[in-house]
Amino acid sequence: MPSTIAGSAPTRRRRSPRTQEERSAATRAKLVTAATECVAELGLRAATMGAIAERAGVSWGAIQHQFGEKDALLDAVLEDAVRSFQASLSEIRAAEPDPTLRVQAFLGRCRDLLNGPTYKAFIEIQMGRSRDASRETDAWSQYLGDALGDIWRELFGDLGLSRRRLEGAQRFAFAVLNGIAAEAMLFPGVDFAGRHLEILGETLRRLLDLES
Repeated sequence: MPSTIAGSAPTRRRRSPRTQEERSAATRAKLVTAATECVAELGLRAATMGAIAERAGVSWGAIQHQFGEKDALLDAVLEDAVRSFQASLSEIRAAEPDPTLRVQAFLGRCRDLLNGPTYKAFIEIQMGRSRDASRETDAWSQYLGDALGDIWRELFGDLGLSRRRLEGAQRFAFAVLNGIAAEAMLFPGVDFAGRHLEILGETLRRLLDLES
C-alpha cells in the first residue's frame, strides 16, 4: 500500500505512455478485428475500407498508413485466422490423451469456430480470391497447407499413421468445414452444422483407425 502523509490523498503511480510501436500494434489489431467482423457480416465486396474504418473507429488514412491497401489488410485477416485456429486447437492433445475423445474435442472447437466471425471471414475472402485469376496464390497456399499440417500433426501425429493417411484425414476435415461455412452463407438461417459435424466425427474415427 502506498504511504501517505496525514491529510493528503494517496499518491498514484502514473502509467508510462505507450510507445509508438505499441500504439501502431494496437491500431493494427483493431483494424484486423474490424475487417474480420465486416467481411463476416457484410461480405467481401461490402466490407469497404470506409466501412472497416468506421467499425474500427479510425480514419481511412489510418488503414492506408498501416496496410497501404485493402488486399494487405485482408492478408492480415487470413493470417490472424490461421493463428486463431492454431491457438484454439493447440491444447486439445494435452487435454485429451484418449484420441477418440480428442476427435470429439476437435469437433467442439470446430463448432465454436464456425459460429464466430473468424472462420466466416476466412472462407469469404478465400472464395472471393479464388475467382480472381490474376492474383498470385501459390505462396499463400503453401503457407496455409504448412499451417494446417502442423495443426493436424499436433492433434493426431501420435497415432502412428502413415503420412498419406494423416494428410487424407486432414484434407477431408478441412473440406467439410469449408463446406459447412459455405452452406451457411448460401442458406442463411438453415443450420445443418451439427449433423455434418457428427458425420465428420464418424468418418474421422474410421480414417484415424479409432473404430474398435
